[in-house]
Amino acid sequence: MTVRVTKDLEGNRLVVERSYEASADLVWACWTRPEHLRRWWGPHGWLVDVFELDLRPGGSWRYRLRPEAEHGLGEEQWGQATYRVVDAPHRLEFDDAFTDPSGLPVEGSEMPTAVRMATSGGRTSVTITVTFTAAARLEQAEAIGMVEGFSDALERLAAEVTTTAEARPAGPGDETTTEKR
Repeated sequence: MTVRVTKDLEGNRLVVERSYEASADLVWACWTRPEHLRRWWGPHGWLVDVFELDLRPGGSWRYRLRPEAEHGLGEEQWGQATYRVVDAPHRLEFDDAFTDPSGLPVEGSEMPTAVRMATSGGRTSVTITVTFTAAARLEQAEAIGMVEGFSDALERLAAEVTTTAEARPAGPGDETTTEKR
């Protein structure tokens, strides 16, 4: 399954979609637990450090993306997501922003983000919608590699979902399956 990206210049939105052959509970766990996020969030060649993950409305997820030494890709980036909606295992909504290392938001970098998970026929589809204040901000995000970053991250999420599913003991009624690559 490939990642589908749609740019909506009229609505100032970037929509990224991918489906996984797994339960919504498993995909949700990979989206909301630091031990999973560390392995898939961000583009290929980057590592993520999770400093805080308080999964509740008003709670924050503070993180840092840093390039793997052997790749030499740019400089580390700091971010913080403040949760508005947490509806397990179907919906996350948060305001994401770049920050400085102390956690102060970079002015103008706020990106309201909605993540929706829907299951049908043993597959869970994930739809990420990022809204920008203006079409120019969407274009800037694309120019700095956000589309490629989301595409890479969702491919890495596929590997994390598969690895996690394979590590879980199968139990009665366990409907989790893994994606074949």
